[in-house]
Amino acid sequence: MKIHIKEVNVETILPVRQAVLRNGKPREECFFEGDHAEETIHLALYIDEEIQAIATILKDKSEKLKSNNQFRLRGMAVIPEAQGKGLGKHLLVYAEDLIHQNPPAILWFYARKSAVKFYQKNNFEVFGKEFEIPTVGPHFLMFKNYE
Repeated sequence: MKIHIKEVNVETILPVRQAVLRNGKPREECFFEGDHAEETIHLALYIDEEIQAIATILKDKSEKLKSNNQFRLRGMAVIPEAQGKGLGKHLLVYAEDLIHQNPPAILWFYARKSAVKFYQKNNFEVFGKEFEIPTVGPHFLMFKNYE
């Protein structure tokens, strides 16, 4: 079993994003603002040649956090049959290493309520209260400060 992560285009990660995060939604609703920005990085974690997990990192600022150098994690997902095997952590560490190349920085995201414990185990903090993203569900703003 060979695990590797590489930067890919949005078209490569879209099937996993659609299946895991936007199940039942049309393909057009699976694109995120910033997907095509020049600084945006799409990551795919492969086992052998099959995508098992995805994530997107983009330069984006949350007005709730105090830092001029902010990156946002979006669309992190692990295919259902690969969940619970440490692949999400593997991909998250890789993404954090990219952020470490741009210090000082903050990595932030909106975490689904069901994923908060995973991110807390990886030293991310909840900021504020639970809120609802329509058609997606309850979320929390989470972040890690690399300053």
